[in-house]
Amino acid sequence: MKYIALTIGPIYKTLSNAKKTRELWGGSYLFSYIMKQIIKAFKEREFIVPYIKDGTIFTQKEGVGLFHDRFIFEAQDGDKKKLDEVVEDVLQQLSKDIKVDYDFLISYLQIHSVEKDLKEGANPILEINPYLDTAELFYSVGQSKTNKLVNMLKTNNSFLTHDAFGEKKPFPSLPEIALYDIIDTIDSKDMAKDNEENIYEMKEYDFKNYHKYYAIVHADGDSMSEVIGSLSSKTSFQAFSKKLFEYCSSSGQFIKAFGGETIFAGGDDLLFFAPVVSGDKTIFELCDEISDDFNKRFEGTDATLSFGISIQYHKFPLYEALENSRNLLFEKAKSGKKNNIAFSVTKHSGQTFNAVMHKGDKALYETFKRFSSNIHGTEGMDNFLHSIHHKIDTHKNLLSQISANKEKLQNFFDNYFNKEVHDKNYRVFFEQLVEFMYEAYSKDEVKALNTVYATLRFIKFVQGDKV
Repeated sequence: MKYIALTIGPIYKTLSNAKKTRELWGGSYLFSYIMKQIIKAFKEREFIVPYIKDGTIFTQKEGVGLFHDRFIFEAQDGDKKKLDEVVEDVLQQLSKDIKVDYDFLISYLQIHSVEKDLKEGANPILEINPYLDTAELFYSVGQSKTNKLVNMLKTNNSFLTHDAFGEKKPFPSLPEIALYDIIDTIDSKDMAKDNEENIYEMKEYDFKNYHKYYAIVHADGDSMSEVIGSLSSKTSFQAFSKKLFEYCSSSGQFIKAFGGETIFAGGDDLLFFAPVVSGDKTIFELCDEISDDFNKRFEGTDATLSFGISIQYHKFPLYEALENSRNLLFEKAKSGKKNNIAFSVTKHSGQTFNAVMHKGDKALYETFKRFSSNIHGTEGMDNFLHSIHHKIDTHKNLLSQISANKEKLQNFFDNYFNKEVHDKNYRVFFEQLVEFMYEAYSKDEVKALNTVYATLRFIKFVQGDKV
């Protein structure tokens, strides 16, 4: 059987030049758009990846680029030549639509294709991907000193928004995303285009600390090569691709309902913006919904989903936030056991706290979710949480010794926080803290203290009023 595969780039290089949300989204959607136009010319062929039998992938107007950076299909004679012609036609038309020189596009965009004859029963994904990996290594740099594509995204990407949304809809700014849970209370004229950050200077609005921060999240599937390696028939390949397509679609719905915006959803990769808090939910609960959906679709396999969550101040450079999220995913969450949530919060002062939570440790993960969801504080919560942090730090050696005994842990906090107000307002909080500390120390005594500290600081971050 003959197969044709194609890869496109440089996606991450393009995204790293973004300084605004609409530029980041536009850069991502552009590559998805190009892939869509190329695939559309071969939609009668049998595709291994992506899943295109659901024709809505070509017509949906949800604003999400669902075509990732590679495709593979069963080829017929003459398809390779046709593919080269289609790519040229697509780029020629694109240069007119976005008003960027064709010569620049072909020098900047890295589009590589291969055609391979494989034996009957071969796994085309495993067989062909190494060739695409090699092709991507030979990145040729164009001669233009000006990145005209990035300039186009900075000035006007209405062509892309029209294709994505069916209308000229601006992509939300960072303040619009961060303020999602109170956006209905803000006068729209106070969110003037390109001056949205001025909203934080307006005294008439009562902002929580977390309203000045946003989350940018990378997600990626774990053990997917093992899942792919288990596939052995056309039916199983298509079922696999369908699961990924449905996962990307449902993820976008979860993110939208939370108040977030998807930048990219293709294959098992996901990149999105989100508020830190939405209603009664935190960003961790959103990721848990997405993870749970992914796990159900790949039940019976070793596939899991890892996340890198970077929570940043709204004035923090976007490209650095993007890089931080990516590093959290690939250097923290996908190391060791995988199936992790790696998160960090960088305060406007530059202080950072972070932790890695393994979702495979069910007891610890469940207690983390419950404890980190303490988002409705009471008066004096800042001082209360500061005192807890101080007590834990002062007595960390003692706590390490008694951490294996829940009763002793409970007695510790009862003795140090025995005022009537503590019992009245924080009884459930202490119960969850004891449960969380017990599980954290029982799983990894070395990392437990940092995990507890980071989670307490996150709770203080979303509950408190002090920056």
